[in-house]
Amino acid sequence: MNADDKGFIFTIDAFLALIPVFILLMAISSMNQGDLILPSQQVRLSNQAQDALDVMAQYHISESTLIEEMVRMLEVNGTGTSGVDSAGELASVYLKDNLPGMNYELVEMNQLNGKTITSNGTRDNALNMAVGTKNYGNFCFKLYVWD
Repeated sequence: MNADDKGFIFTIDAFLALIPVFILLMAISSMNQGDLILPSQQVRLSNQAQDALDVMAQYHISESTLIEEMVRMLEVNGTGTSGVDSAGELASVYLKDNLPGMNYELVEMNQLNGKTITSNGTRDNALNMAVGTKNYGNFCFKLYVWD
């Protein structure tokens, strides 16, 4: 056996020894990737929540948009029960038609301190939930959606 054959054997031996090391590194690096990637279900819910609020801000009923009309009802009727009920009726009609088969809860965060305007289900037992937000004037609306 000459010197060239020994170098070839040492090279093959070193290469074969590195294969388990590469396999181990790949296994360790892929362990936590599942936590970093959002499931498609969560992305879909998040898009639906934000899209519903964005469309509410563009959807015209009479001379104003749906969100403008809700804010007007809250300002005219006060932020008490009658104002919330009036705004909730408008929102619930739209949300029932545009989020069929989904659970949702629309709340206002600034003026009503998180009071529910309308809902279809309770958030207590929701496992997979997403939220969208929309501001209009001094009002901040949050729409929670879940399956």
